[in-house]
Amino acid sequence: MYTKEEKEIMYVLVQNIKKFRVENNHSQNVFAEKTNYQRENIAKVETGKRNLTLKYIIRTSIAYKIPIKDLFKDV
Repeated sequence: MYTKEEKEIMYVLVQNIKKFRVENNHSQNVFAEKTNYQRENIAKVETGKRNLTLKYIIRTSIAYKIPIKDLFKDV
């Protein structure tokens, strides 16, 4: 079980990742292709039904050529 603070951090991190996806005008399908994740898993992460993993964060960083620290902005 996650604490309230852990949930808040995870929420901000997911929103930052989603923001990068949307700013690049990428659908969940395009994001899935770029990160080698299933679209269904991306939808679950973005809606809070699934926790994101370090691998998810790393793949996002590589796919969008952004430093991992930028994904943690405002966390």
